[in-house]
Amino acid sequence: MKKSIGLYGEVIATLVFLLGAALLLGGFLLLRLSEQQLLDQRVGGIIAQVRLMTRSVAGTEYGEDDDLTRLARFSRLVRDLPSDQSPLSWTLTDSKLKVVATRRLQGESIGNASDLQAVLTASEPLVRVDYRVGWLPWDADEGSLLISQAIRSGGKVLGGWQARFSLADVRLQILAAYRLTLLYILLYGTVLVGFGVLLLSLNVVQPIRRLRQATQAIAEGDLETQLPIAGPREISDLSGAFNTMADALRVSRGETEAHINQLSQANDDLKRTQEELIRSAKMASVGHLAAGMAHEIGNPLGAVVGYLELLKSRCDDSDQRDLLVRSLEELGRVDHLVRDLLDYAAPAEEQTELVEPGKVLEEALGMLIHQGAFGFRTVRKDWPDRLPPVRMVRHKLVQVLVNLLLNARDATAEEGTVQLSAALEGSEVVIRVADNGSGISGEVQRQLFDPFFTTKAPGKGRGLGLAVALRIVEEAGGKLLVESTAGSGSVFILRLPVVGEEEP
Repeated sequence: MKKSIGLYGEVIATLVFLLGAALLLGGFLLLRLSEQQLLDQRVGGIIAQVRLMTRSVAGTEYGEDDDLTRLARFSRLVRDLPSDQSPLSWTLTDSKLKVVATRRLQGESIGNASDLQAVLTASEPLVRVDYRVGWLPWDADEGSLLISQAIRSGGKVLGGWQARFSLADVRLQILAAYRLTLLYILLYGTVLVGFGVLLLSLNVVQPIRRLRQATQAIAEGDLETQLPIAGPREISDLSGAFNTMADALRVSRGETEAHINQLSQANDDLKRTQEELIRSAKMASVGHLAAGMAHEIGNPLGAVVGYLELLKSRCDDSDQRDLLVRSLEELGRVDHLVRDLLDYAAPAEEQTELVEPGKVLEEALGMLIHQGAFGFRTVRKDWPDRLPPVRMVRHKLVQVLVNLLLNARDATAEEGTVQLSAALEGSEVVIRVADNGSGISGEVQRQLFDPFFTTKAPGKGRGLGLAVALRIVEEAGGKLLVESTAGSGSVFILRLPVVGEEEP
């Protein structure tokens, strides 16, 4: 169960209780000893005073006074005592216990006759102390001392004297000692509690607070937290164990993150492998389809083209000749489609060469501009005079750039802008083809390089251009990427590794 007070409160309450109990117990024991000593001193003083008084009556300087005269002189001596030495009550008798003089409190009896009878034959006084010792000085009455003493002269017993003395002064001294002791306990306890709280705060409370703060930091993910190895052995051992735990957690988190990165990398590799398998499967299907089409369509198509060429050479009618030309153009498109499928499914091995990207950019862009492919669109170009060479088939790089530029043209409005730029970034030549069209959504971007996927209207595209371009770039060791947000244009990024100095 959670307590409502903190560690400071626990420490202060415990110190106050333990020190208070120890100091009070020690003070009470000391006061009890002091009270007993004061009582003994008071009793001893009264006995000495009584003996001195009885000896003064028995002196030889009084001559041959009779017994009653001596007893009367003793009575006057008692009455003349100072108030702080005078008994509360007293009784003076002769040798036959006949009362000669007395002073009694109201309601008090004459005295203890048996004690008087006993002291007449005894050499020492008979003392009875009525003093009750309590745990608290105000928890008892004042107390009194009853002393019985024989009065002798020259070995003869003149009579007896019995007196009751107050012990209130002992009680008053004890009360004063109690007050002083309580004040001492309060001051001394305050000092001890203050120093105890300070030491416990430095050695226990503050280290525990630091440990709590460090634990909270660990819980929030800050595994660099460390505690100082200081203080008592147990605290320093605890700090060392905490630091060891933090180090172990940091190492474990590093291993976990590395494992997660490995799993993420493996997952990415699996996705790429899956995509490659899908493309391979599509390529295989396209290969079978292309082979069948080439076998089934190629020969009849060649024959039809031959017949149309023959007719065109013999035809003099301009309208019919124009119709033959258009027919040949359409058959050329069919032939081009068959060749695209064959190139995609089973690309022929061609000799690579060192290609200067800037010149290829000029060639591809100039060819399209001369054909009027961009219409009224603005074309901007930006690349340095010379770029490091890359190794690939030259006409394939032209094919990739033409495909990207035509896609950028199709994505822009009639008065849009197409920008072609290139630069050296690290060990790669980076070519960017940007447009300010409507952009590409994320769903479309995931299928953009799949064979036969197209967003163009029917008859405007076959969905093989970007798939072929991606294969050409990857065969050259490069990357073809796209960056686009729906509504803000697109950028196709072509990254090609430059030729190293050690490569001729």
